Amino acid sequence: MSLQLDSKIAETGTRFRIFPQPRFLQRTEGGPLFPEPEVVVVSVSPAAMRPGPADDRMFVVDAVSKLPYNSFSRPPYHGETHQAVTPGPDGHFDHLDKNSRQFSAATMYATVRRVLDIWEDYFGHRLEWHFESDFARLEMIPLIEWDNAQSGYGFLEFGFGRTPAGTVDHSRPYCENFDVLAHELGHSIIFSQVGVPTNAGDDGIDYGGMQESSGDLVAIVASLHFHSLVDKLLAETKGNLLTVNGLDRVGELSDSRQIRIAFNAKRMSDVGDEPHERSLPLTGAIFDTMVEVFQQNLVNNGLIKNELRVRSTNLPGSTEDLKSIQDDFATAYTGNEAAFKEELLLARDYLGRLLAETWSHLSPNFLTYHEILRGLMRADREITGGTNQPIIRDSFAWREISPAPTSRLLRPNTLQDCGLRI
Repeated sequence: MSLQLDSKIAETGTRFRIFPQPRFLQRTEGGPLFPEPEVVVVSVSPAAMRPGPADDRMFVVDAVSKLPYNSFSRPPYHGETHQAVTPGPDGHFDHLDKNSRQFSAATMYATVRRVLDIWEDYFGHRLEWHFESDFARLEMIPLIEWDNAQSGYGFLEFGFGRTPAGTVDHSRPYCENFDVLAHELGHSIIFSQVGVPTNAGDDGIDYGGMQESSGDLVAIVASLHFHSLVDKLLAETKGNLLTVNGLDRVGELSDSRQIRIAFNAKRMSDVGDEPHERSLPLTGAIFDTMVEVFQQNLVNNGLIKNELRVRSTNLPGSTEDLKSIQDDFATAYTGNEAAFKEELLLARDYLGRLLAETWSHLSPNFLTYHEILRGLMRADREITGGTNQPIIRDSFAWREISPAPTSRLLRPNTLQDCGLRI
């Protein structure tokens, strides 16, 4: 979501509270990482909100004693329900007790609505559901007695995490996990905007990796809309997001799967065909692109020196003095905290628009990571006139994302091949 739109809906939208990360995450020194939920605003006005919460795109139904959907049971749900959550006298939902069932239901709605708002802004148009031929709205069911969660055709259905003994852990409701909900909505966005392979001869190896990577990237970009998370990220790293030292500090910041997998050093030679594993080099290359753009903009605005940017982007395993790099970032960051944050948020918005433009023009059939790279290059030409193409090329080259050795793109064509030799 652009900074401009976020400011606009703050005046017209409906307020909720969401934990940026699961409330059970602990600081290294003890105590909750995020002790209080953060106020967020969704684009739906209080006048357009319905009990549930619900709107014209999605609704929460808090089912009683419901079994998970399966191949024999699908939406819509017609059973008994808990009372629908209603807004306060002012039309907002930010008054709910964070330890109540109503808060959990409202969080599920607010998270999905907020992430959809963010990505519709980046795409520049309404994102229709991939299940629109059967359902007008997404059905969301929180807090079923199940140690799992699932997304399906027209629904999201969430239970709880597990205790070490393997039982349901009611202190860890999946419906309050921003990353998980955002990731699952990311799959829906790709189904809607890219589609699925339709050729029986297509094994879809890179498509599967792209799906998982896209879910993670949707969650990462959305999570960077929490000011508390961005503030913690910058306070820990001082803007040094590409060195091993920065990686270690981010590891201390959050147990979030999305945040952790964004900071990875995986190349294509390190992974196989399993979609989650295969997604890592693609996610890393795209996230590296955002960070490189962030740091280049710091240079352009006189906030760091170019030599520091170059030193900090050297490859893992280099002989660079990581402590010296971190100390230099800390010196540059001190007194310029607001400017660093603004540049990171602008880089976040650039990445959101870059991905939306790229995904809008991908074909799912015989999709390769190289085609995604070319899509990103085309998207950057549309957005910046090609300013960031060197950064994109370098980020993907290091991850070993290139045409397959058997690709026709790599075959030379002689005059004889073209029938022009005489």
